[in-house]
Amino acid sequence: MNASVTALAAIGVVVLAGAAAYGYFLHSAKPAEPRLSAPVTVDTITVADRTRSYRAFVPADLPPGAPLLFVLHGSQQDGKTIRTATGYGFDRLAERHKFAVIYPDGYKRGWNDGRTAAVTPARKEDIDDEGLIAALVERFRQGHGIDPTRVFVTGFSNGGQLAFRLAARTPERLAGIAVIGAGLPTPDQWAVPEPKSPLPVLLIAGTRDPIMPYEGGEASIFGFQKRGTVLSAEATARAFAEVNGITRPPISWPPTGSPLDGSDAPSVIETRYTEPGKPPVVAFTVTGGGHTIPNPDYRFPRLMGRTDDTLDAPAAIWAFFGEFMQEGRNGRSQGR
Repeated sequence: MNASVTALAAIGVVVLAGAAAYGYFLHSAKPAEPRLSAPVTVDTITVADRTRSYRAFVPADLPPGAPLLFVLHGSQQDGKTIRTATGYGFDRLAERHKFAVIYPDGYKRGWNDGRTAAVTPARKEDIDDEGLIAALVERFRQGHGIDPTRVFVTGFSNGGQLAFRLAARTPERLAGIAVIGAGLPTPDQWAVPEPKSPLPVLLIAGTRDPIMPYEGGEASIFGFQKRGTVLSAEATARAFAEVNGITRPPISWPPTGSPLDGSDAPSVIETRYTEPGKPPVVAFTVTGGGHTIPNPDYRFPRLMGRTDDTLDAPAAIWAFFGEFMQEGRNGRSQGR
């Protein structure tokens, strides 16, 4: 075998190895899109002299006064990819429970969240993402009759950090937030005042998240590109419980360390911080979970860690928000 043939063979081996590594660590299959009563629309809106884009699903028979849900993507994603990454779960739920869902696109695939260490173009250029959310609420109030007192926000990773910022800066516009794969910044890392107003909050965190440390500390992109320090998942939940005025100890199920389906430890533990008359905080711990959105229909690339399929995050989030459908803003019951 001459040298050129040997070199070609070596190149072929490298290419095949690279393809195999891509397939194993980076590839994720796209699930089949659901049949819906109306098309998913792609549109733009102008905010602070910038054209912003978004996707939205509005069921064909949406009743007047329906809720509105925002789903905020992570860094280097957009509205299209987060819609896929949730397994189209929020679309199905919107169809079934009659609410509108919006998947906005961040500026240059990122958000202007509330961390001093954030390095997204949106943060560097101080993009008005708060104004984007407010403008879309008004557009959907006028165009689809949604109830502006029933606006909920779900965010993943960088989108979760924006949800924290919205809870801190514009809590009066929100009926509740749900955050996946993000911990509250430590006090020295806030670029805006910390949250001080009670809100219903749901949190989902994986114990083996390679980007957002479950036990708190330095957030980073696999040890590179540091993103500042964050509280642990437990401390994040306790911080919101304190803001909500909850003094009772939390209750977890299954109890920490108990077996589940014969395994050594539960795959998902739900911890609830509750007290009558106060907005609750619910935290899901996904044992062995990565920087992913738990759901039964989509698997994140293995590089991001394990995607749990025993917790349907979209369903759990909407069930949590559904507790406040009849209770007025911020989960405060009316006449109870």
